[in-house]
Amino acid sequence: MSKIKFKLHILMAEHRMNQKELSQKTGIHPPTINKYFHDTIQKIDREHLAKFCEIFNCQISDIMEYIPD
Repeated sequence: MSKIKFKLHILMAEHRMNQKELSQKTGIHPPTINKYFHDTIQKIDREHLAKFCEIFNCQISDIMEYIPD
């Protein structure tokens, strides 16, 4: 089965940022950050992706990737 995989934990490690700091910088609730971090998020918010790209100065492809079957 194809899958979208989140790589937010990698970006956070590269920027030495924890979940609490990311939550404070983005205004996204900590439980939601946790779901992105652990790749358990079910519904992706475009605004969240835009905030992540802004904070990490990256592209969406740096945050998530498509893994085919």
